[in-house]
Amino acid sequence: MISIIIPTYNRATIIPNTLDSIISQDYKDWECIIVDDFSTDNTEDIIKQYTAKDNRFHYLKNKRKKGAQGARNTGLYHSKSEWVIFFDSDNQMHPDFLQKLIAEIEDDIDVIQCFSNVVDSDSKKIKSTFSWRSHGNIHNKLFNHQTYVDFNQAIIRKSKLLEIGGLDEDCPSMQEWDTHIRLSRIARYTTIEEPLLDYFVGGKDSISTDTKREVNGRLFILRKYIDEWHKYGIGYKHFVKQIETCIARSNDIQFKKSAQKELKQIARNVNIYFFIDCLKIKVEQASNRLFKK
Repeated sequence: MISIIIPTYNRATIIPNTLDSIISQDYKDWECIIVDDFSTDNTEDIIKQYTAKDNRFHYLKNKRKKGAQGARNTGLYHSKSEWVIFFDSDNQMHPDFLQKLIAEIEDDIDVIQCFSNVVDSDSKKIKSTFSWRSHGNIHNKLFNHQTYVDFNQAIIRKSKLLEIGGLDEDCPSMQEWDTHIRLSRIARYTTIEEPLLDYFVGGKDSISTDTKREVNGRLFILRKYIDEWHKYGIGYKHFVKQIETCIARSNDIQFKKSAQKELKQIARNVNIYFFIDCLKIKVEQASNRLFKK
C-alpha cells in the first residue's frame, strides 16, 4: 500500500481532476488522505462525494488553518503505509505513476522520484519538464543547486520522515527544499527519468505569484542552514543572487527594505565563517612552514 496525502484549501473546482487521476491509477492498493486546511468554499462537499463512492479516500479537516505543512503533517500522522507521497490538489498523476515508482522500492532506497511535465493552467500545454536527478546521498547537491526534490514527484519512507520529526510547519515556502535538506542526512535517493505526472503552473494562488512568501522562504532556508551554506559554499553566492532577484520583483518598498536588510545580516554572518576558515588555513600554512624549518 501507499498513502497519498493531499493538503487542500479552497480547491473545490480543481481537486476533482486530481482525485480522478488517482482513481485511474494502474496500481490499486492505495489510500488517499485529503486534509482540508479549513476551506471556506464547498471543498468538503466535493471531497465527500468521493469518500462516499470509494472507501480508499479519507477526509480530514483541520480545526484551524495550519498551512500546507501543517496539513501534510496531519495526513502523515494518520497514514497507514510505510510509503507516502505529498501530492498537491491541482496536479494530476499519469495512470502508471504509482506503479512505476513502487516498482523501484529497495531496502537501501528511501526516496524514489520521477520527472514531471510542467503544464500551463490556462492553455493546458506542456511548457517544460522538471527533470532533477537524485541518486544516493544528495545532501551536498541540494546546497550546490545540482538537484531538487519536489513533493509531487517522490514517494518517501514514512519512518524516515518521522525520524526527522515530520515537516517544519514554520517554513513559509521552499518547503520541499527544507524537508529534503533534513531528510537527505539519513536517506538515500533514486530517480525514474521519465515524466509521470502533470504539474500545473500559473494558477492565481500559485507560490510563484506570491513574491513575499517566496522571499521569506528563501531567507528561511538561508538562515536555518547557515552552517551548511558555509560548509557547501559553492552554491552560496548563486543562492544569495536568487534572493536578491526575488526581492527586486516586489512592489512593496517597505518589504524590500526589510528583506534586503535581513539578507545583508545573514550574508555578513556567512562571510564571517569564510573569513575564519581562511584565517585558519593561513595559520596552518604558517605553522607547517615553521615546522619544516
